[in-house]
Amino acid sequence: MYLSEMFEGAPALEVTGLSVDSRSVRPGNIFFAIKGTALDGHKFIGSAVKNGAVAVVHSEPVDVSQYGGGVMPVFFQCDDVKGEQGRLSDLFYGSPSREMTVFGVTGTNGKTTVSSIIEWIYGGYAPCGYMGTNGVRFGDMDVLPSLTTPDVIEVHSDLAEMRKRGAEAVAMEVSSHGLAMRRVEKVDFDCAIFTNMTWDHLDYHKTMENYMQAKSLLFRGIKPSGVAVLNADDAASIDLLKEVCACRYVTYGIDTPADYVARELEYGQRGTSFVLEHGGEHYPVKTNLLAKYNVSNLLSAMAAMHEMGMPLADIIARADSIPQVEGRMEIIDEGQDFMAIVDYAHTPDGYEKIFQFAREIAGKDGHIYAGFGCPGKRDIEKRPVMGEIAGRYCDGIVLTLEDPRDADPAEVARELAVGVERAGCPYQVILDREEAIGALLDMANTGDVVLILGKGDEPYMYMEEGRAPWDGDHIVMRRQLKKRLG
Repeated sequence: MYLSEMFEGAPALEVTGLSVDSRSVRPGNIFFAIKGTALDGHKFIGSAVKNGAVAVVHSEPVDVSQYGGGVMPVFFQCDDVKGEQGRLSDLFYGSPSREMTVFGVTGTNGKTTVSSIIEWIYGGYAPCGYMGTNGVRFGDMDVLPSLTTPDVIEVHSDLAEMRKRGAEAVAMEVSSHGLAMRRVEKVDFDCAIFTNMTWDHLDYHKTMENYMQAKSLLFRGIKPSGVAVLNADDAASIDLLKEVCACRYVTYGIDTPADYVARELEYGQRGTSFVLEHGGEHYPVKTNLLAKYNVSNLLSAMAAMHEMGMPLADIIARADSIPQVEGRMEIIDEGQDFMAIVDYAHTPDGYEKIFQFAREIAGKDGHIYAGFGCPGKRDIEKRPVMGEIAGRYCDGIVLTLEDPRDADPAEVARELAVGVERAGCPYQVILDREEAIGALLDMANTGDVVLILGKGDEPYMYMEEGRAPWDGDHIVMRRQLKKRLG
């Protein structure tokens, strides 16, 4: 593509790529000088020019004369560099989202599960990819993203690669950070899904109102011909989203009247059944998903896929064989006589839901044992709250390492322990996470439930110096079980 195709009146210079990091600029790239809260991209224009930038998009005045001595890039000053970054990312990669059915899934909990359900079930109707916490995948494409919602350049690049490989649809996790930082700018969403709104990310958003406003951006910006799928059971979001939706909406629920309702829920250790009510009709559904909150996740996906044209009968036919979403309510079974579960739960609401499920499964006589930590530099106030929730349900707890970043892991454990002690639950601190998982397994007897929470299948641990390798809780728990079972 040529610069003249991207900017009116620009010279016909070939554009080879886009970048916001001056260190990654290559000859022919456009560099976006973004003025952020921590770094100002204008300070790195010199580096970008030295590396061969063909153009620089900036918001602050630039003294062009200081960049002599080489090939001079074309400078474009504008008020909204991020807006231009989104526009040019879409344009440079051929507007791939306009040629695909794009599902955007946002909310505090359930984004990965809902997106993965759509990837699997809708994939039986039209080739469908996935983009989110667990990677970017379609066919033999499987890439670990930098973030849940990657940078806008990466988003459009990945969509273009999926489309090139034959994808006709994609299910995307859309985080509040991604929305607030405009990482999905110019993505042509056809369906926006809201899961729920609970306490999380207040280290970034500061207030629940700000957090909700960030989430609502997906629904405010969706095209009029799109559709929103809203959770009627979620009192924290439903009224606002109905008010701000730029398109039509449908609702789903279990406890509240809605367009798509699940009734007569029956739970088991290996699956769930319910009756779907929609349009005056009743449809029996069996699914291998566990727990009430996963029925809600499935219901949102079913509503979205049906609104995008997939027949309900076809959706229901695939609901009983949904592949395990790694690290999300993942049962680790090596033949032991108790249940071992790995889950990504990392919020107070997520804890309430998974412990309620564990209590139902354990019954009157079974015990619940849980291991978890809490990330450094994230929502410090929720640590004792989560500790107390776990303590109310558990018979034993192991506090351990979880993405400490530059925080003192022992101090994080002490803050969690405040809540655990308040609930009167016995606990121990074992900062080595693999050792902690082993200690949990040693506590369990027949009929008990063991949970390791917070990391799921993430193959890294955030340390002070950056990401460090971690096998993932699912792999470690399986290894520790095999070790104990011989």
